Amino acid sequence: MKAMKLSRLMCLLSLACVLVSSQTAPAAESAPSFNWTGPYAGVHLGYGRGNADTNVDPLPPGIPGDQAPSTLSPHPGGVVGGVQAGYNYQMGCFVVGIEADFSGSGMSGSQSVSPVILGGGVSVPGVISTHENTNWFGTLRPRLGYTVKPNALIYATGGLAYGDVSYSASTDFGPGFVSYPASLSTTKVGWALGGGVEYAVSRRWTVKAEYLYMDLGSESAIGNGVPLNPPFTEGYTWKTTANIFQIGMNYKF
Repeated sequence: MKAMKLSRLMCLLSLACVLVSSQTAPAAESAPSFNWTGPYAGVHLGYGRGNADTNVDPLPPGIPGDQAPSTLSPHPGGVVGGVQAGYNYQMGCFVVGIEADFSGSGMSGSQSVSPVILGGGVSVPGVISTHENTNWFGTLRPRLGYTVKPNALIYATGGLAYGDVSYSASTDFGPGFVSYPASLSTTKVGWALGGGVEYAVSRRWTVKAEYLYMDLGSESAIGNGVPLNPPFTEGYTWKTTANIFQIGMNYKF
């Protein structure tokens, strides 16, 4: 009885395979042929949201009754968009290539906390604030892809990232007391990693959706007292990372 049931099951499975094959074969035959080899260029638009954790450390450390170290966590966010260009080379179902892109960025974020907490847990009037803004960034990344259909590509990518970032922070103990501001703008170098899907809509045009994680490291600055209050200063350290989601289109030459 078990053998008979197994035989019937195998027959049904075989029939299902035949039916699926008969339905999918014409679709596969009608899929447009596309070769990914060659140079391309295009545009992209998306949104980025980052992590700008800012460590605030009173200097010199360890003075009794001094301000306690703290961490602020702004999350810069905003629209990003720009241009890209690259080259692909197809080997069977696999596609290797390299891409460079450049994006203007509206990723910006701030956070303030009040009151200021001293080392003994006592709170005093005052405000600690921080701000980070990514002005622009770019990447240079190899790509490794696989064609799930002749005109549909999934890929992983990773490589160099760089960007111009502005930082500022301040610890202000209120009117008539000392404040400790610091600010700088610098070009940072780091890395990016991600992946995406790209689809050829014609012999020349493709559209894509992509995710990138970008890490530009950290940056530090010292805030001197205003008015000067030696030997006391404030140390600020900012992280600079971002999750970037973007869509784009390319023209294949």
